[in-house]
Amino acid sequence: MRRRDQDEHENLDRWLISYADFITLLFTFFAALYALSSVDRAKMEQFSGSLNQTFRVIEKPIPLIDNQKTMLTEDLKKATGDLHGITVKNESRGVVVTFSDSVLFASGSAELKPEIYTVLEKLSKLLTAVPGRVAIEGHTDNVPISSSKYSSNWELSTARAASMLHFFIEKGTDPTKYSIAGYAEFRPLESNATEEGRQMNRRVEIVISK
Repeated sequence: MRRRDQDEHENLDRWLISYADFITLLFTFFAALYALSSVDRAKMEQFSGSLNQTFRVIEKPIPLIDNQKTMLTEDLKKATGDLHGITVKNESRGVVVTFSDSVLFASGSAELKPEIYTVLEKLSKLLTAVPGRVAIEGHTDNVPISSSKYSSNWELSTARAASMLHFFIEKGTDPTKYSIAGYAEFRPLESNATEEGRQMNRRVEIVISK
């Protein structure tokens, strides 16, 4: 009788051994996971660096420093000449080329005027050589559009930006560095309460990011 009592007592304590084994296995599992993640991260950084140096397939932003922005601004001014309705500025967001809508399009249209082709061809060559991203942004005033082709200023502003992008692509520029946006009347330069303000707000901007 005493022997059986001793056996039962010993069996009750056996769960401690299993519990200790389980905790040890858990610790080993998480330690292995941590080690694997550290190794993978190091290997990935090394792999990415090798690809970047050898094949240049991993894109990194190339900032335009101040002197580069100044030189690009001057080159763009030369390319656009003294045409009324085109301005080139060095801003905090990058170099910005602004076209008045009347220079590029007829009223309510997104088809480029043939007389602007020469200027855009010069710009296309300059933009091809520029590192980084180029955004083309269309803007309108707040007067509702009356057109069978475009139902709103959103569509017109986007179509105008896309029209300029298509021209650049046809001239052989890399489409992957470009983006387009249409902002309609919601990013005005001046108040839309006056004709002068509305005229300034109707524009297309080429933004070469810093």
